[in-house]
Amino acid sequence: MTSYTLPIPELKRLEPILEELFGYRRAMFENELLNVYRTKYPNGISKEVANNYMIACPFLNEIAVDNGAFDYHRYAPRPASTSMELDVKNFIMDTEHEITIVLSNDTILKQLDKLLQDYGEKDSSETIRTTLFIVAAIYDKHVKGELYTEITTSENTLPYLQQVRPEMLKLFELLNTKRYSPSKKKELRVFNPITIDNGVKKITLENSCHWLTDLLDDYLQIYLGVKSLEEAQAELKEVYAEKKGRKADNMSYNLIMYGTFHLLQQHSSLSAKSKLLDFVLGYLKLLGFFDIMRSKEEDKKSNKEYINAAIAYLVKQEYKPQWKPKQIEDYNFSPNNQSTEYLW
Repeated sequence: MTSYTLPIPELKRLEPILEELFGYRRAMFENELLNVYRTKYPNGISKEVANNYMIACPFLNEIAVDNGAFDYHRYAPRPASTSMELDVKNFIMDTEHEITIVLSNDTILKQLDKLLQDYGEKDSSETIRTTLFIVAAIYDKHVKGELYTEITTSENTLPYLQQVRPEMLKLFELLNTKRYSPSKKKELRVFNPITIDNGVKKITLENSCHWLTDLLDDYLQIYLGVKSLEEAQAELKEVYAEKKGRKADNMSYNLIMYGTFHLLQQHSSLSAKSKLLDFVLGYLKLLGFFDIMRSKEEDKKSNKEYINAAIAYLVKQEYKPQWKPKQIEDYNFSPNNQSTEYLW
């Protein structure tokens, strides 16, 4: 364990890059910022200054009005009243102080400097060096389960992600599987009668006017939130297919791989794509990703051909970097459901 100091103005300068490429949120360093406030302002700050950093804090929430059986808004909390409190993070981020960051790897900066030197970036802008140092600190927090991600979980989170969501994906796949019509010479969605068997009784519904399939489509649009059959099938394969052992940090691997590549594209002097990919691979090794690989399926991630294909896939999917709590990092939520409690 070792401590590093980082000037707050430098962190603030890099925040737009960190947000865009690495899913950074200011709350990730909340404890460090609070420590600065307690140390530098043990008696607080003046009311005049504090007035510029007051934010509304809702409390006494009540359940919102029901907007329909399949509308998540019926579950969304609605603030009944609010109080005001000092936003310490934003106040400290406007100062010239430093924050202290503690990392498990006590040679991270030396390793990072060597990596930059190996690729001729030693004398380049501090943007790359400091950004990758901050990302290493975020990943270190993530590994230790200490990263605050602003994602709220509930007792329904794991059942939804591990049990309910794969069933939704299978249902979506069923509803969107097409058959070829020789007469119309094109593919058509299957709207055959639907049979339901509960083990005691079996019934067949004609699905007249597509009432049931349309209802299920609306439901899955909110609570599953995938865009296509291909996306659903890819998630079933990549997330829920039975594998030997646990996947090796898929979410954080993708996020850091994607962000590092685009950071170098935008801010380094490297132009050859092969060099960019080699640097990304070196940074992932530096962070220890490949130390935990346990299978041939996972080991393939440690070469630049895989990284190149993976980045291209993420770009095609319009990937948006977002950190998740470690226990749910391998799973997806519906982007169309804002409720954190009622997930289905």
